Amino acid sequence: MALFSNNYNYLVSSLAEYTPDSDGEGLDVEALLGEIASQVGSGDMAYVRMLLWRNDIANIMSRRAGRERYVVPANLSPEAVEAVCGRYFGDRADDDSLQESDVQLPVYIKKVLDGYVSTDRDEDEEEIVDVERALWESYYAAAEHSSDRFLREWSRFDRRLRDIVAAYTARRKGMDIAGVVVGDDAVTDRLKNDYTPDFGLKGTFDKVDELISILDSDEMLSKERRLDELRWDKVDDITVFDYFNIDFILGYLVKVSIICRWMVLDKEAGRQMLDRLIEQLTPADVVEKAVSR
Repeated sequence: MALFSNNYNYLVSSLAEYTPDSDGEGLDVEALLGEIASQVGSGDMAYVRMLLWRNDIANIMSRRAGRERYVVPANLSPEAVEAVCGRYFGDRADDDSLQESDVQLPVYIKKVLDGYVSTDRDEDEEEIVDVERALWESYYAAAEHSSDRFLREWSRFDRRLRDIVAAYTARRKGMDIAGVVVGDDAVTDRLKNDYTPDFGLKGTFDKVDELISILDSDEMLSKERRLDELRWDKVDDITVFDYFNIDFILGYLVKVSIICRWMVLDKEAGRQMLDRLIEQLTPADVVEKAVSR
């Protein structure tokens, strides 16, 4: 049982100060990450950084597609994302002006982007899809082999959820499922080869029936919210015995990212999630939950 591992009780009790307010404002991402960095060890901070590279990849590919969406929390500022896109996808793709000191990319991301630059690029849509898929494969391979339990379990769940959603969408559109899933395991094998409604995933992926029911819905906003509720519940499942350790902090950051997304999509839904998060961060409630286990 993790319980009071690493003794981050003061940090956990202070996190509520950094949650967005009821209008979706007031979240100073730099201050939040600075507070976490000032109170956790370098090893635990490396886990935080690895978790956030998921959002950085989303931001890089979003910017590459010309979208203005910026997911938080993240390691890279919007300016840094712009620099990365300019270096690897833009006019500066063959320029060495962007030095390592400008933007520090982890090796599993940099290797993919360097390989993309070194190829003869036509900039077609299929090629961009390929590099995005390669980035996700490289990220999940690293995260799922992390020495941190939360990163391993969360990343495995996140990838499988992403794969099932992608496979379901591809099947409805008559697309090749093998071209959209990430990774290679029992779940991806069934996604590519099983033609039953649930891809034969009962007993392999928890709540697969609920997930397929969600995907069957034509209400896009409701579908997205229910998918995020699955993610939120999974964080709670993973951290059920974590109260004042780094895994609690990592779970908190996942939830903050979900909340910030919904403050843009639907403020009322975002406020409800925010209230739920703040309740979970109340020190007395955290302690009571911990000692009752």
